Amino acid sequence: MEQITKDKDNLIIKIPLKQEVYNPYTDEVEGEIDNIIGVIEGDQVGFAYQIDMSYKDKDPQIGTTFYVDYMENGEFIKLCEKLGLGVMEYPVCATCKEVIYGSFTLDDEGEPMCDKCEMEERDKELTEKTYEEIK
Repeated sequence: MEQITKDKDNLIIKIPLKQEVYNPYTDEVEGEIDNIIGVIEGDQVGFAYQIDMSYKDKDPQIGTTFYVDYMENGEFIKLCEKLGLGVMEYPVCATCKEVIYGSFTLDDEGEPMCDKCEMEERDKELTEKTYEEIK
């Protein structure tokens, strides 16, 4: 369990670095995995919880980002290495520059494109095609 305390100038939150791998089908603990992962989300970085999914033969999911900072990505990666944490960098849409948290496609240049921009591109193409058919 997290332990939250403070000193004169700081709030101190202790979070376990590992979590038990629990299999709900067998009701057994089957090991442990990292509890925390570093995340890069566009121009901000931070730490997030990992959600164990091994009982479904899946990689861990990334949960809520509980600490956010704006240090340089390279500096943050070095910090995570020093702390022994993995890092996940979310893709950024090449069109609107928003961070993509789910599935995405690649644009004509092979760059990530979010669902919203993909739909806008399709609508534009359909509108142009329909206009040409009407002429």
